[in-house]
Amino acid sequence: MNNKIKAIIVDDEPLSREKIRILAESNDQVEIIDEAKNFSEAKSLIGKLQPELIFLDINMPGKSGIELISELEKNAPFVIFTTAHSDYAAEAFNLNAVHYLLKPFDQQKFDNAVQRAIERISAKRSGEIMDEIQNIISSKQKLEVFSDRIPIKYQGKIILVAVDDICFIEADKNYAVVNLKDKEYRMRTTLNELGEKLDPDSFIRVHKSFIVNKSFVQELEPAFNNEFIIKLNNGKKIPTGRAFKQNVDKLLK
Repeated sequence: MNNKIKAIIVDDEPLSREKIRILAESNDQVEIIDEAKNFSEAKSLIGKLQPELIFLDINMPGKSGIELISELEKNAPFVIFTTAHSDYAAEAFNLNAVHYLLKPFDQQKFDNAVQRAIERISAKRSGEIMDEIQNIISSKQKLEVFSDRIPIKYQGKIILVAVDDICFIEADKNYAVVNLKDKEYRMRTTLNELGEKLDPDSFIRVHKSFIVNKSFVQELEPAFNNEFIIKLNNGKKIPTGRAFKQNVDKLLK
């Protein structure tokens, strides 16, 4: 895998661009991917190639290197200014420049500047990786695992009922009655406790006493006060409650 820093050169002098290319070829941590000779070319390249580093001359025809960096967004590449003038050093570092190379510079000064850039870029890469990891962890924490089978005690045994076979669940005091197409099981649990184990995209609480399996809903018959009678495809009819109107609306989606 190529972990070299992707860089571009921005300088209006061909000899200066060539010198930086030669110095970069002797440095195994940076790769020159393109070059520009003025402000407009540089801005276009930066948008297209998204380099991590720019070797940027300050004095160029038209807009200067300082103006270029000033116009870039906050996620702009890191910059090593390359110039024959020391007058702009303070302004350059105010723009978060990695280094300021005064022309002429040799391999050692070039390598030192690149090393500074590597330290800054590595820190940025590490931060981005940590942000990615944290986002993955956060998204996984948000994922809820719902039961695909419900264990029910029945006649001295434990029956594992597939949730996909459940038509609806009815509250009966301290019990929940799990209704399948042709049978029912009573569990000593509340509707709230059992509902937390079921995928809310499939099992909808439509009444204080009823949860229905969306896949078994055949039709909704309007009743009074924005309530409905839900007809399931096994012929059972379930009333809805006004307090659960938003949940009932999910049945229509």
